[in-house]
Amino acid sequence: GAVEAGTSGGRTSCGRDLGRLSHLRMSDLEQRRLLKRLDACLKRPENQLCADCPSRQPRWASVNLGIFICTNCSGIHRSLGVHISFVRSTTLDTWKEKQVVDMETMGNDRANAYWEARLPPGAKPTSSALPVVEKYIRAKYDRKMYVDSTRDGPTRGDGSGGSVASTPAVAPAVAPAVAPAV
Repeated sequence: GAVEAGTSGGRTSCGRDLGRLSHLRMSDLEQRRLLKRLDACLKRPENQLCADCPSRQPRWASVNLGIFICTNCSGIHRSLGVHISFVRSTTLDTWKEKQVVDMETMGNDRANAYWEARLPPGAKPTSSALPVVEKYIRAKYDRKMYVDSTRDGPTRGDGSGGSVASTPAVAPAVAPAVAPAV
């Protein structure tokens, strides 16, 4: 009886281990799929530049803001605190389905249409100089100096990219004017 119990227990334990390994492989596969979707977001024209400075090919993201940012700006965003900006690497960190969907339905153009709606001409940094960019990012997200105060937040899209104007949040209240008869 003791030998059978040990053998049976071994098989059960081994079965559980295999189940865990299978789960890990599925998790790795799912992560690869999620990272591939993030990479597709990064290839969209509106996400080719950092949301906050002119740096090309950002590889970091602020998940809750829905923006792609460069390495320098990611450090500044981290210093704001996770209650303002939750920063993840698009290549090194583990992502969840909802986080990727949030990035797919936002993007730099949509987010900036809200966060930079009242941005004065010349206020956005034209270089990646840290002191200038840090001052700008703090004004933009912490103090909310440039937001569209008529809205509660940025308008999410359907995940296909594009600007806010291409998919309005609310249908026009009035019918379009009819052209006069000739």
